[in-house]
Amino acid sequence: MNDDTGNGKTVLVVGATGYIGNAVVAEAVQQGYDVIAVTRSSRTDRQFEGAEVVNADVTDPASVARVFDRRIDIVISCLACRSGLPKDFDAIDYKATLNILNTALEKGTEQFILLSAICVRKPDLPLQLAKLKMEDALIRSGINYTIVRPTAYFWVFDVQTKMIENGKPGFLIGTGDQARHNPIAKEDLAEFMVGCIDSSEHINRLHIIGGPEVPGNIITYKDSLMMIFESLGKEPKLVNIPSWLYMAVIRILRFLGLFSRKIGVFSEFLHITYYYLHDDMRAPGYGSRTFQQHVLNTTREKKTGSTRKRVG
Repeated sequence: MNDDTGNGKTVLVVGATGYIGNAVVAEAVQQGYDVIAVTRSSRTDRQFEGAEVVNADVTDPASVARVFDRRIDIVISCLACRSGLPKDFDAIDYKATLNILNTALEKGTEQFILLSAICVRKPDLPLQLAKLKMEDALIRSGINYTIVRPTAYFWVFDVQTKMIENGKPGFLIGTGDQARHNPIAKEDLAEFMVGCIDSSEHINRLHIIGGPEVPGNIITYKDSLMMIFESLGKEPKLVNIPSWLYMAVIRILRFLGLFSRKIGVFSEFLHITYYYLHDDMRAPGYGSRTFQQHVLNTTREKKTGSTRKRVG
């Protein structure tokens, strides 16, 4: 690792194997910091070039304490429960993250950068409530903090791409154009978060951030599906699911989830999805990568990969 721009400081990235955490590790390494990536398994070592990998159970305070066996100047927490029951969100997004914060305070860490989410603006779901509790704990802790609430990520909008590639229709809740977004690329978000390190304008601040507010990135969910169909050269096929029917399914699944964890987890996932697709998630713009270009690049890469396989 080099310290040309990182000033020899050590950055601990928690939640490093996640969608954003992985990008944050890469960006912090690129900016010259000594980076420690915290993971649950040593099998992920290869994906963190230039970073030291440390295994830890973030739900166990003793395991977390061992991660801080050397000086940690900055903590960037990207911990998030990807899916689960209400208690799972509280266990990871609040309690596990709080374990990291408490140890950072005890060991004299200078700054704690927390990845939250824009959806906490209208708290209703367990995920949102857990994140808000963690934000409050961080603000009250006394450590220099930065809280980043990004809008939706690109993956939220291209999650149906594989089905569309296989000839399936795209599914919309309602008309699909009831909410507008400016989603943010993981690389742009990582750049912003690492840029908050030791920055006076970001210390003890909460930032709401989205992707660039330009054509090709100010989109509805219907827009995103139309972009995917166009990039694949397919005739658009859309199925509209009435909002009342979608919510009725969620309520039924939530009841059935009392008897089956798998069904309960799925019902929470559907509820979170509804929130993101039904409510506007526009935020102040940052970065240069647009969803439209992301779709075109992804399609081009897949076509290039297929061509190479045939040639090989």
